[in-house]
Amino acid sequence: MYLRALIVDDEAPARAHLRDLLSEVQGVELVGEASNAMEAEKLLRAVEHDVVFLDIRMPGMDGVEAAEHFAQLPKSPYVIFTTAHEEYAAKAYELGAADYLLKPISRSRLLKAVNRAWELRVASGAAAAGRPLPPGPAKSKDGRTLEYVTARRGHKMVLVGVDDIAYLTVEGETVYVFTAADSFVALAPSLDQLEQGLAGANFFRTHRAYLVNLRYVDEVVPMFNRTYELVMKDGRKSRVPVSRRKAVELRDLLGF
Repeated sequence: MYLRALIVDDEAPARAHLRDLLSEVQGVELVGEASNAMEAEKLLRAVEHDVVFLDIRMPGMDGVEAAEHFAQLPKSPYVIFTTAHEEYAAKAYELGAADYLLKPISRSRLLKAVNRAWELRVASGAAAAGRPLPPGPAKSKDGRTLEYVTARRGHKMVLVGVDDIAYLTVEGETVYVFTAADSFVALAPSLDQLEQGLAGANFFRTHRAYLVNLRYVDEVVPMFNRTYELVMKDGRKSRVPVSRRKAVELRDLLGF
């Protein structure tokens, strides 16, 4: 599934900042924006939303009142409060808010809040109802190397640090992430996309189905037809194939 989101904030710069951050998070579709609670209610009644990023201090109906009001809607969304004021935290959680973000909102903190809303949505049974999660890692719009890969284990989303990844592989349409001791399903549409995002982070595409972190290579084993297998530094001593075409690049890269 994915989360349909609404931003409610009376300050345009604050909406723009959150909009930019959300654009970097796969699994979230920004459906609308509102500058006050009345506009937000109209949008919520017109289009189903899963989560509302709700400012607290707004003219007219404030965020706390708005959250109480939204809870009475036929399909009430989860609320993530966004505010520069810590004193509302207790009230926010009393209202059953999914999370509480202090401005200025950071990318990492926003991701935790999105993960929390996603887990609540799954736990509510909504995932079985319908919409597929458009897979993909959190990505950098300016092309910077990814710091983590967003993945799933069971019903939980996790952030796998790039330095912890030994290798990634694809089977069918599913991309798997392997660390030294664990494995996950990557929320990424393809190994190609991850290869682009991990460029410059010591990852090497050994094969159309494998992307390897060279820091985790323990041995390079010669095979027939001038190909190789890589023995990885993981608990499984995984063996990763190197295609004949990629073997030339690997020899040049490692200098042998």
